[in-house]
Amino acid sequence: MRKIFFLLLGVLATANAFAITPADPTEVTWHDCGDESGMSYLNFTLPTVDVDGNLLDFEMMGYRIYIDDDQIFTFNSAQYDGLWGSETNIYYHYWDEASDLRSNRVYFYRTNAEGFDRFFENRIGIQVFYLNNNFSIGGTSNIVYAYLDSPVTELPKPMNPVIDYWEEAWGDSQNFMFTVWPYTEDWEPLDEDCLSWSLFLDNDELFVFTPEEFPSLTEPLSEVPLGLNAGNLSNTEIWFENRQAITATENPFFTWRIGMQVYYTVGDQRVSTDICYLEVFPQMHEAAEVSSTSFLADWSSEPNCYQHAGFLGYDLYVIDKATGDTTVIADVPFLTQDDPNWGKINIPGSTYLVEDLTPGATYQYYVVSRHQWGQSVVSIPSVVREVTLPGGDDHGYELGDVNHDHSVSIADVTALIDYLLGGDNGACLICADVNGEGGVTIADVTALIDKLLSGGN
Repeated sequence: MRKIFFLLLGVLATANAFAITPADPTEVTWHDCGDESGMSYLNFTLPTVDVDGNLLDFEMMGYRIYIDDDQIFTFNSAQYDGLWGSETNIYYHYWDEASDLRSNRVYFYRTNAEGFDRFFENRIGIQVFYLNNNFSIGGTSNIVYAYLDSPVTELPKPMNPVIDYWEEAWGDSQNFMFTVWPYTEDWEPLDEDCLSWSLFLDNDELFVFTPEEFPSLTEPLSEVPLGLNAGNLSNTEIWFENRQAITATENPFFTWRIGMQVYYTVGDQRVSTDICYLEVFPQMHEAAEVSSTSFLADWSSEPNCYQHAGFLGYDLYVIDKATGDTTVIADVPFLTQDDPNWGKINIPGSTYLVEDLTPGATYQYYVVSRHQWGQSVVSIPSVVREVTLPGGDDHGYELGDVNHDHSVSIADVTALIDYLLGGDNGACLICADVNGEGGVTIADVTALIDKLLSGGN
C-alpha cells in the first residue's frame, strides 16, 4: 500500500532502464446483463509471470480497460465507489479495497443503464502493466479482447486477382494489366468497400506508390482501396512512367516478376488471397543432369505465377560459345495446366533436355516466354546461363578433375573445397561427384583424397 501511496502523491522518477514486461492476461470474457441492472462485467485472469517466465510481484501490477478501436476506458467516481475523480489505470489498492474493481473481474455499473449510451459497440479488452521500482509504469502486455457478439471467425475469401500481362509501351513507360473481381472463389458477391490490394515485386517486396511517380496521390500508398481510380493507377491497369525500363541494363525496378495480393477486411478481421505473380522474366536455373552430350535446361517457376490465357509457350535458345552457332527449340510447352480458371492459367515454367551436343564444348542458353494480347506478341528473355560439358579430347574429363585441367591432382581437392565453401569457381559438378552418390558434398573430398592416395584408381 505504501508503494501505491507514493505513486498517488506523484512521487515519480525516471523509469527504470529495463522495464519488466508482464505476460498477457488470459480467459478474457464479457458477460452482458442483458437489461438495465448494471451488472455487466468483464472476467479475466491476470498473469503471474513476465514474458520470460519470471514471477511477478502482484502489488506492482495494474491494468487498463480498452474498448472498440483501442480507446482507453475511464473509470469515474460517479460510477465506481471508492474512486477519487477519474482513473484510466487501475492499481492494486483498488481491487484490494473495492468490490467492483477486482483482480479477476470488473463490474460496469450504470454504463448500460437507461439514459446512458452503450459504452462500446464491438469489443472490450484488458492490458496489464507493471510498475518499475520507482513506481512509474514500465512494461505492458498486449491488449486481449473479448467481443460483445461473437467475432467473425471466417470471412469469405476473395477470388485471386486475374493477372493479364506486362507490356513495355514506349520509352521508359510500362503497363501492367490485371483485374480485381469483387467476388469469392464461388462467385458470391463481396462488399467492394472492404476490398483492397497491394503490389509486390520479385521476392515478395512490397511496392509503394509515391506522389512523385503518381501525381494524383497525396501521400505514399502501399495498399490500394478497390474504389481508387487515380490517373495512371486504377483497379485494372497501372502505367509506370518515369521509371527505368525493365529491359534496361541499369536499375530496373524489378528483375523477375510482378504480382498482386487482394485483401477483404471487415472490422479487425482480414482475409487475403495468394500473392499471384506474372513471371515477366522466366527464371533459368543452373544446368542439371550434365553429361558429355546433354544437359537439362530448367526454368520451372514457383507456385502462384500466372500468365494470361493467351500464353503461347517458350522458345529455348542454345548457343555454342566457340562457334556462335545458335539452335532455337521452339514452342516448348509449360509443364502442366493445373489451374484452368477463367481468364488465367497456372504457368509453372518448364524443363527441356538438350541433347546431341559436342563433348567438352561450352554452351550458353536462355529461354523466351511468348504470350499474346490481341495481335501483339511480347517476348521477354530469361537470364543467360552457361555450361561446359565433360569430355572432348584425348585426355578426356576424368572423375575427380574438378578444375577442368585434364588431370586429377591436389589442385582438384582445393577446387572442390572452394566450391563447397561457396565459391563460384566453374567446378565441373559431374566430375566433382567422386563417390557417385549424386550431388557434391564433403564426402566427395574424402573420396577424392582416397583416389589420389591410391594412385588414381
